[in-house]
Amino acid sequence: MRALLTILLLAVSALGAKEGSVAPCADADATNAATPPAPAAAVVMPPPTGSHVPPDKNNCIACHGESDLWEGDQRRLFISREQVNEDVHWQKGVNCHDCHGGNYASQDVRQVHATEDGFRAAPNEVKKYCTVCHKNQALELVKGVHDKAGEKNERGQGTPLSCDKCHAAVSHHLLPVHDTASPVFVDHQVKTCGSCHAEHLQTYEESVHGQGLYKLGLQVTAACADCHGAHGIYRAPDRRSTLFPTNVAGTCGKCHRFIEERLQKSVHGHANGAGALAARAAPGGKGKQTPTCTSCHQGHDLANPESAVFRAQLPNRCGNCHSSLGQYYTMSVHGELTELGYGPAAKCSDCHGDHEILAVADPASRLSAANRVETCQQCHPHATVNFAAFDPHADYTSRQRDPVLYWVYKVLLTVLIGTFCAFGIHCLLWFIRGLIYVFRHGRPRRLVPGGKAYVRFVPFHRVVHTCLLSAFLGLALTGLPLKYSEHGWAKNLAFCLGGFESTSVWHRVFALVTFGCLAAYIVRLAQMLLAGRRTGMSAMRLLFGPDSPLPNLRDLKDLGRMLLWFVGLGRKPTFERWAYWEKFDFWGAIADIVIIGSTGLILWFPNLFCALLPGSALNIAKVIHSTQALLATGFVFAIHFFSTHFRAEKFPADLSMLVGLVSDEEMKEERPELLERLRREGKLDQLRTTVPSRGQIRLRMTAGLLVLAGGLSLLALMIVAGFQG
Repeated sequence: MRALLTILLLAVSALGAKEGSVAPCADADATNAATPPAPAAAVVMPPPTGSHVPPDKNNCIACHGESDLWEGDQRRLFISREQVNEDVHWQKGVNCHDCHGGNYASQDVRQVHATEDGFRAAPNEVKKYCTVCHKNQALELVKGVHDKAGEKNERGQGTPLSCDKCHAAVSHHLLPVHDTASPVFVDHQVKTCGSCHAEHLQTYEESVHGQGLYKLGLQVTAACADCHGAHGIYRAPDRRSTLFPTNVAGTCGKCHRFIEERLQKSVHGHANGAGALAARAAPGGKGKQTPTCTSCHQGHDLANPESAVFRAQLPNRCGNCHSSLGQYYTMSVHGELTELGYGPAAKCSDCHGDHEILAVADPASRLSAANRVETCQQCHPHATVNFAAFDPHADYTSRQRDPVLYWVYKVLLTVLIGTFCAFGIHCLLWFIRGLIYVFRHGRPRRLVPGGKAYVRFVPFHRVVHTCLLSAFLGLALTGLPLKYSEHGWAKNLAFCLGGFESTSVWHRVFALVTFGCLAAYIVRLAQMLLAGRRTGMSAMRLLFGPDSPLPNLRDLKDLGRMLLWFVGLGRKPTFERWAYWEKFDFWGAIADIVIIGSTGLILWFPNLFCALLPGSALNIAKVIHSTQALLATGFVFAIHFFSTHFRAEKFPADLSMLVGLVSDEEMKEERPELLERLRREGKLDQLRTTVPSRGQIRLRMTAGLLVLAGGLSLLALMIVAGFQG
């Protein structure tokens, strides 16, 4: 048979050279150019469903399926029988002549390839006939986004995407879609589409669908055509698109049927359905359109809804529709923790649900009066009814929304601004006047190792001050990241400190240290009062005498004299044991511990305090705690550090607290009345001592400067955050 076919082909080639007929497979090299070809007959259209000719009667494959007949350039005309058997068209009864034309029944090559029988040899010509059987697909293609995605024509215009771009260029081995080797089978389909849409390929591979496909091998996971369609792919704003807002839920529902059903019953799907126009805007938003699947599960980078990445993004995605509520959420402790990357912090779906969100007034809602406590108990196991009344979307800047919270915040803000303005001016005038004074008169001689000095602060003062300052710096380090959680430096600082799990523990440890310092001062003051009463000292002298830290009339006079000196209208004032600014620092610290500490305890043990207090107390406590902490932190790092480090008389550090001593010259210039009183009372000799070594002084100064550097760094970050809003 093979020899017979070979002889037949040679004979036809010889005849073709003499008579101008078409050589085997219309090979142009075998065509006689001198003889014009016979005019072609009318094009014979292939049957739309194939001719279903039995393979044994198809002479095309008998010839082209013989490997030995085709060599060299004609090797391209060899069609493997194995490939043909796997071809989807062959399996469905579409034969060679249905696409190529010609007379399949003849054994005469001239008749088989006769143009008058509609033979089509050129591949591009054959491709045109895909539309005969695939009319609907072709129509969808030219209407969709791929209408001009193919090769450009002679006028430079794009043409519809060619079938073989997706279904493979080997037209005689076109595999069924369900064949695992097909280029449009699930896993290959993504790479096929990605050959043109490379920017979406990587994001898909990282998505929950891509992870399911490539890591878990789930063939049921969504690939490109499942969401976008196959041939009729339209842009999302087009109503025909599978991703048009009102169509998305149905598209996703092909796989997520029960989720779609829950969505349609929720506040997002009621009335006209998910993605449709709504009668009114969403609570806390402006858009009058209900959300749909892609409103929350956006783009190709679909993170697993249970992943930390998705949970962290959820408030922002809900905020796209509920903008004001989203803003209020960021003010809450839940929002601040979320900004810091703390995954367990409550997100929108933890309270409201995810797909089955119901109106709060609905008895079945997770936030209805009957269910709210149970919802809160998911994270707060001991939550009470009062605790559940806490407003997670409280807005302390809105008088209409929460007038009590608003006025609490306004009063605190007024105190904060007033304090910084008053003491800011005080420090500025002091800085200028101090520079002039030191330039003219110099500074008193400071501590000299081995020299004589006076004890100003006993070990109790220095130890408690060191503990208090260290705890305060620790509270600032662990608390400011939460206050400024939306800023990058806060996130980085929290990360370096071990995240919220770590900072929350350390913040409470430092808080306990400050409570311990407060208790130590209370005990110390009580001992002093008892000791004074035993010596017969009057209550007035104990409370308002020169050794008492309580403010008195002299402090007011000292302030007046200081202000006159600032503006050049008086001499530089001197002071007794305590200067007015030292008393302010002391009582300011006490007030901060009481106010910040008490509100911190309420936030630390909300269930305990809500046994007596309403849930709104938690909102008030947070505002007080946060704003007062901001005042305290800014005051210490700016005002207090100025008086102890940056005024010209003491720069670079006031050593009295670090070492506990002041030199004789400093005592005579700054506190001569104290020196004279101690001499009269016979206590001066008890306070005289020797200055420690230079190494000890430097060590303590270094420690103080390190705390100063840390505080100033945090102050700078606070200022930057303030300007950034």
